[in-house]
Amino acid sequence: MVPAGVSQVTNAEFMGTGEAARRRFLRFLLQSPLLATPGLLGPARTLARPEFAVPGSLDEVLDVFQMQRVAQARLDPEAWHFIVNGADDQRTLEANRTAYDAWQMRVRRLVDVSAIDTGVEILGRKLATPILLAPAGAQQTIHVDGEPATMRGASERGHLMIVSTTSSSSVGEIRAAGSSPLWFQLYPSPDLGLMRHLLAGAEAAGCLAIAVTVDSPTRGNREGERWFSRISTRKAPPRMGNLEGYGGPPRIGDPALTWDSVDWLKANTRLPIVLKGIVTREDARLAVRRRVDGLIVSNHGGRQEESGRGTLECLPEVVAAVNGRIPVLIDGGIRRGTDIFKALALGADAVCIGRPYLFGLAAYGDKGVGKVLAILDAELQRSMQFAGTTSVAAIKPAFLQRRPG
Repeated sequence: MVPAGVSQVTNAEFMGTGEAARRRFLRFLLQSPLLATPGLLGPARTLARPEFAVPGSLDEVLDVFQMQRVAQARLDPEAWHFIVNGADDQRTLEANRTAYDAWQMRVRRLVDVSAIDTGVEILGRKLATPILLAPAGAQQTIHVDGEPATMRGASERGHLMIVSTTSSSSVGEIRAAGSSPLWFQLYPSPDLGLMRHLLAGAEAAGCLAIAVTVDSPTRGNREGERWFSRISTRKAPPRMGNLEGYGGPPRIGDPALTWDSVDWLKANTRLPIVLKGIVTREDARLAVRRRVDGLIVSNHGGRQEESGRGTLECLPEVVAAVNGRIPVLIDGGIRRGTDIFKALALGADAVCIGRPYLFGLAAYGDKGVGKVLAILDAELQRSMQFAGTTSVAAIKPAFLQRRPG
């Protein structure tokens, strides 16, 4: 007898051996409501997790993991791997995520948490939330509206967006699409004329800071991207709006970048300089000596070097070396409000998310971006309420402990 709601499958469909029969059986199981029956095939918590479901509409999306499933279903394999790929065997990418599992929260009780303030101040600018949008290039390969859609989604809640050098739309076009504050991410180049061109574009668009990527002396070995580039059916390379109008072939990336290059940048822009990619106390101290205005603890989302530490593992030593003299931000591996809480407790002044909002963009355009940000804002506020912290400033290391073992 077949339980109500379970599709009937004849014995003939399961006859035979090999991969085809195995896939038919797995498809039957995945479509069956028996999977939601507690204790039937193992612990209910591993079967009922919402990230295993693919929502049918934006309203049904409950978390970043579900948004990821929708994005994967809607993107072609080449675009999907552009988002999710890491370098080599992706150990750095995995370390970014698993580093958060090493910490547990120590929550306090009997605290009035009826009013929660998630506001922060970064480089003299007050922000309603410590969640910033990390730079990501070529967003029109993910959604036809690209970065302007991301800006519209960010503007719904006032999240600061960092525009990539390699964005499909120019920083000026992105600025015109919404009201959120902007930073500009700069890839160094040995072509100083190109650098001046990019800095001028950022200043003209009203950007508030320059985030200089310093973790890319060469390109990471992203084998998934390399594979799809060999079989790609795309007729033309993606647009790069910030490079349009520059006379000469643009050269992105500079393996000769040194601390003297930071001095050149400071002399050639009136905007604050934030270094993106600092992961050690030694470099944090050098950054302070060079009068850098801020740091982002980052390893490029695991897309560059292999076998690196997770950024959350790097954060405490960078925070200690800076000792409050300049703001320290972090990106990499953040998927939940509890992740954000842990980063703030370990000393980050704010966090940057990348892949989560790209999942939203791919799935539902600007509305998907806005939904991801709303989810994370709500999860962070909930985490703060459970912990007994009424402001970001109140989130301290005492609210965390290392997981045993």
